[in-house]
Amino acid sequence: MEVKIAEKGGFCWGVKRAMDIAMDTAQKEDDTLYTFGPIIHNPQVIEMLDKKDIKVAKDLDSVHEKTLIIRTHGITPEKRQEIKDKHIKIKDATCPLVMRVQSIIKKHARKGYYTIIIGDPNHAEIVGLLGFAEGKGVVVSSLEDVEQLPEMDPVCVVSQTTLAKKKYRLIGEKIQEKFPGCTMQNTICNATDERQTEVLKLAQEVDAMIVVGGKNSANTTHLAEIAQSTGTPTFMVETEKEIDLSKLMNFKSIGVAAGASTPNWMIRRVVNKLEEISLQKRDWFFRGFTHVSGFLVQSNLLVATGAGFMTYTASIVMGLKPSFSLEMLSFLYFFSMYILNSFTDEEVIRYNDPARAEFNSQRRGPLLVIGFSSALAALFIAYFNGVIPFLLLLSASVLGLLYSIKMLPSFSDKQPKRFRLKDIPSSKDLFIASAWCVTTVLIPLFSVKHSELNNFSMITALCFVFTLVYIRCLLYDIRDIQGDRMVGHETIPIIIGKENTKVVLFVLAGLLATLLLVAGYWQWTSSISFVLLLSVAYACGYLLLYRKGAISSGFNFELVADGGFIFTGFITYLWATYY
Repeated sequence: MEVKIAEKGGFCWGVKRAMDIAMDTAQKEDDTLYTFGPIIHNPQVIEMLDKKDIKVAKDLDSVHEKTLIIRTHGITPEKRQEIKDKHIKIKDATCPLVMRVQSIIKKHARKGYYTIIIGDPNHAEIVGLLGFAEGKGVVVSSLEDVEQLPEMDPVCVVSQTTLAKKKYRLIGEKIQEKFPGCTMQNTICNATDERQTEVLKLAQEVDAMIVVGGKNSANTTHLAEIAQSTGTPTFMVETEKEIDLSKLMNFKSIGVAAGASTPNWMIRRVVNKLEEISLQKRDWFFRGFTHVSGFLVQSNLLVATGAGFMTYTASIVMGLKPSFSLEMLSFLYFFSMYILNSFTDEEVIRYNDPARAEFNSQRRGPLLVIGFSSALAALFIAYFNGVIPFLLLLSASVLGLLYSIKMLPSFSDKQPKRFRLKDIPSSKDLFIASAWCVTTVLIPLFSVKHSELNNFSMITALCFVFTLVYIRCLLYDIRDIQGDRMVGHETIPIIIGKENTKVVLFVLAGLLATLLLVAGYWQWTSSISFVLLLSVAYACGYLLLYRKGAISSGFNFELVADGGFIFTGFITYLWATYY
């Protein structure tokens, strides 16, 4: 069974903006934060925000002299004034496109226009829009509603931003027949229009459709209606638990679309569930390969093996004799750190990688034992390689374990908080890349006696390892930007944007390629520098694959990205063997 995912699914930019405002405000406020009604129409997101002390206000009296976030749908001018009168601080997360509709209505109302709004009269956005019509607004949701309208002149027509385009066209034409001189304003959000167009096309290409999103979400409901209008069996679900696998087993292809208020992690969970069906229909070899690959990725064996291979490569670059014990040291260290940090940072894993979160929860005890045992084994190896290697690994281990743990006091104006190393903006990638440099470059360097070591070869090795790992980390940050935003992580993609970060990735790859060419030409290293250009090409290759959506999520993403380290070790081995 083939699973096709709509490219436009997940949070629209207006919802992302609202979530950013909520998370930014929550980080600055020491008190409970409130939203005026659900900030977006998705129960899972509202539940997540509630756990972060961002509550839905039941009434304005409970928010006295506190901060209130206006949700994406907006509110009436009267309600805004009431909030101000109660000395409540306002953070406005109204979608800018909704603000535009408010502005259109307000402008025409001042000129004496009557306003006809096409949409659901009970929707929060419509309730807010009516407040700008100065008592001359009316809502229509069907052709019958139009027929019952009294004579009005002049008339301005707008629509709910999440309205189905087909419905707007049908009702709009009827309004124009009744009010020939009316002013028509198509205020449907472009993102909504694009999603509806894509779902219509996708539904015609597959045997069944699943639309993911809150059942109280208008735009999600409209997407499901559009898919159903094609005659394709359509199922609307909020979570993967609502999927009935028995009803989907006989379909050869399934399309997945999501509403504008659906978080990425919910889409991933649904796709993971569907892939279970797909896997059951494949031959034994493919199923076996998938299970083994998935286990290697989710258990962190793949990335840990990559660390061992990178240790071998770094030694060759520096002209040192490779040591299997030091390669095992790197393997054990990163195997332990990735396992243990997945438990100290469970909230992030839950949002960014639902499959790994489930894997961890099912094997929590054994994984913790293996994690601590691996860390001790790595320290044991380091101890027998010298005092400096032991101290370096001990420092890296302590920092690695403490990274996600609240430990240091950070005092605000109101009350003390607990500070974590990961609370330092964009620190995660720097810590990870630095830890790789310590274990793969510095520990081997201080574990051997070297009298004629070329400092430039050491610098080349450090830059090579750091840059490759940093590129990998930034790509993960791009993939996980929504989940990181939810938990308050300030990563590079969050700070400068996804597209700018993608540019940075290719710039880093270009700089690394230049360094390798210079190192080889000036003989800072052997000709291995030229061979390692293949590793840079590999990194650029998976960056391009990600950009095209070929490895956007799932264990295939990690299999390809982390496989780059093993590829690097492999080509180094070939060079060392046959050169």
